[in-house]
Amino acid sequence: MKTKKYEVEITGTTTRTYYITAESEDKAEDLALAEVDADWQISKAWKQNSELSYIEEVKEEGEEDSELDKLNQDL
Repeated sequence: MKTKKYEVEITGTTTRTYYITAESEDKAEDLALAEVDADWQISKAWKQNSELSYIEEVKEEGEEDSELDKLNQDL
């Protein structure tokens, strides 16, 4: 039986999460991309193919408690 040649492409997806302190979402995105660029463990191909998945503001530790305290005071 004669063998044949095949091109086989396998794609994998990985995600990295960064917690960035910044004045705005735009600045946070810029700083996170700079972190990716500076990380020597990330391959050049991964960096070139990476894209922003999402960005959202997160509360600092302790902020949730203070908001809960405010709600309880209103009751």
